[in-house]
Amino acid sequence: MTPRHKITLRDYGEQVGEVSWGRSGLCEGKKTPRGESKNREKNMERCKARAKATVRRKVMAAGLDHLLTLTYRENVKDKWRAWADFIRFIRRVHRYFPEWRYVAVTETQERGAIHFHIAVKGYQDVSFLRALWSAIVGEGNIDVQYRESEKGLKWKKAKLAFYLTKYIGKEMEGDLDERRFHASLGIEIPEEVIWIPSQADPVEFALITLHRVVGRIGFMWCPQESHGAYGWACSWG
Repeated sequence: MTPRHKITLRDYGEQVGEVSWGRSGLCEGKKTPRGESKNREKNMERCKARAKATVRRKVMAAGLDHLLTLTYRENVKDKWRAWADFIRFIRRVHRYFPEWRYVAVTETQERGAIHFHIAVKGYQDVSFLRALWSAIVGEGNIDVQYRESEKGLKWKKAKLAFYLTKYIGKEMEGDLDERRFHASLGIEIPEEVIWIPSQADPVEFALITLHRVVGRIGFMWCPQESHGAYGWACSWG
């Protein structure tokens, strides 16, 4: 198959979007089994990049604009236990609010204690959520972190997305199988694949497409060594 250029457009609404471009149809070599690569560090960096991109896209696709923080009173260091507690909490929340959507990541404090940062949408009954969390972990707490914006006391979804992604790299310390984040089922990331005409310049075509959809371009990444063959651009940079 002859390699062709294509773009992947993601329109999140409210003039927020991103576009990536690259070649498709290249023959890929045999993949190295996970965890057996001679360069484990590179594999880890790829895992981090994929996890960060997924978290960012899910937060923006779901329009999440508030941030909750779940904490323990005791010094809980076991991530498997913490995630198990978190899943129990989510199940209880969904008994009362079946459509409650979220994207969550963990943060480990200097003393080793684990807590959760959770992106959610709209006003939250914090007292009720705190009671559900405390029923699982004993003494725990839930706080709401606000950010002033032109729309009031809520986050811009791109800023909230990047706030969460900064914890992905900090929490991945070498285990390729470690859970990196948790998100609601059913958050669909909007993607439109468009094949670039053979006579068109990939960079120009991608930027024109993004500008047509969201109205502006904030940031573009195109490595010099790629000679325009691949890259990425967004509206919020």
